[in-house]
Amino acid sequence: MRLAVLLLVLALAACGAPVTTASPVPAGTGTPMATDAPVAAPAPASTGPDAPEPVSVCVPAPARQLNVRLLRQVAYDYDPLNSPEELVAEVPLVVAGTVEDFLPGRVAEEGIPGDRTHYVLMPVRVSDRFKGQAGDVVHVQFFQGGIWRNETPVHSVADFRRAIPAGTRVLVFVHPHSPQGAVIKDRAGLPAGTPVYSAHPQGVLLGRGLDVIGGMEEIDPRSRWADPCGLDGIAARLRAAGFTG
Repeated sequence: MRLAVLLLVLALAACGAPVTTASPVPAGTGTPMATDAPVAAPAPASTGPDAPEPVSVCVPAPARQLNVRLLRQVAYDYDPLNSPEELVAEVPLVVAGTVEDFLPGRVAEEGIPGDRTHYVLMPVRVSDRFKGQAGDVVHVQFFQGGIWRNETPVHSVADFRRAIPAGTRVLVFVHPHSPQGAVIKDRAGLPAGTPVYSAHPQGVLLGRGLDVIGGMEEIDPRSRWADPCGLDGIAARLRAAGFTG
């Protein structure tokens, strides 16, 4: 019998017919083994006490184009602090919010008689308070810059508005402004008794995406003045340090 089968196979091969053999079938089954076995789904992440904490997702501030040059027209002589946590202990008021606008501020005679200094105001719509008492809007004062023939400022209020657009997120560390010399004109027209604030040289932090931009002084991105989560990260650090308004 085996000789007959062998002769038949040789005859078919000689005629060019394909020769096939049966696939091996495991014992106890009636179907061949699959060559591409399905891959098991990964096990769900552990939720036990030893499981790693989920990675927090940073929410970026709007990626606005900012030009801080106009906020850096004054050179300051001071001892810089190493972190926002250190600065918050040095000022009476710390708030976060958004830039609402820029307004013409006071014109003052400071020092040389007849020499006028112009200021602008940056109203900040407050969303978070970390230290001190403040209303819904905090007005922060900045030097407007040089003037032409002692009358017209070289930089207009519109220049400030273009440089730091309304809606820009900001964190400010400020103290009440103490006028130096006589106020010649108050161009803002704020209600009587409205406080005006000055910022510490390191006390204006602007948000651009997940970057923290120093308004009045440059920030080293490797320092504690920066944070991977931008202004939200610094705000979280201030709260963790106990500054909650």
